[in-house]
Amino acid sequence: MSLVLTAARGLAVLGLCATPFLAPPPATADDDEPGAELFITVRPASGGEYARTLTCDPDGGLHPRPVEACDALREVDGHVEDLDVDPGPCPMIWDPVTVDIAGHWHGEDVSFHRQFSNSCVAERKLGPLV
Repeated sequence: MSLVLTAARGLAVLGLCATPFLAPPPATADDDEPGAELFITVRPASGGEYARTLTCDPDGGLHPRPVEACDALREVDGHVEDLDVDPGPCPMIWDPVTVDIAGHWHGEDVSFHRQFSNSCVAERKLGPLV
């Protein structure tokens, strides 16, 4: 009987010693970081440059429509160049707009730079991002 009790006590001690190794690691500051953080700059040649910060997962940042912008990016897995939100006609007016987007999307670097012929073309391509 004492052999059984000794074995049981040994297993209990072993279980208590192993518990810290089986528990999940404590939360760190990295756990509070968003899954994506993008810095968006729009520079019309005619003036009126503006910049926005967009965070996704959770959606937010200093962006007027973060939910719509993040949803659009989720559809293309963060590949900005693959966006084509609202294809359609735009006036053939040369009023160039340059858009720069940089940051990260769930661990992948994002770098996008393009000049559009006008703001309509940029908005049809990038939708709620700009």
